[in-house]
Amino acid sequence: MRHVAALARLRVSEEDLPALTHQLSRIVSYIDQLKEIREEPRSEPRLSATPLREDLTLPGKGREALEENSPRLLHDHGAVPRVVGGVKP
Repeated sequence: MRHVAALARLRVSEEDLPALTHQLSRIVSYIDQLKEIREEPRSEPRLSATPLREDLTLPGKGREALEENSPRLLHDHGAVPRVVGGVKP
């Protein structure tokens, strides 16, 4: 469990190790049980639930659509506000 915690860059206290080791053991045991399930062979090919359609290219609005959908442009690219880091620009 210490090795798994180190790989995940988690700090785990010594008192939590036994419980986490038990939980991880149960997860691995369950995965082993899933490996034992035999799949039934399929006699006919699986049909797609969604009918296929022809892949067509359609004309778009290009820059006009970009200008409509982007709050501002920067070097001819859409610029959006930063949403990570917790600090508003």
